[in-house]
Amino acid sequence: MAKQPNDAPSKTLRITLSRQSVECLEQLAGRGVYGRNAAEVAGRFVDRALQEFLDLPKLKISGDPK
Repeated sequence: MAKQPNDAPSKTLRITLSRQSVECLEQLAGRGVYGRNAAEVAGRFVDRALQEFLDLPKLKISGDPK
């Protein structure tokens, strides 16, 4: 399946993860799940987790139009 182009602006962020987490991300990337490499997979997981977090009722962050 071809990757959809990302039209949203992005910024690089350096994080530190446990070796176990990195190995898990690498395994998922090796199977083509959520990205072509560990960094892409991690980025998608973070994006998804943040979206779910912000969708919780009663939670507002400055700049959030909800």
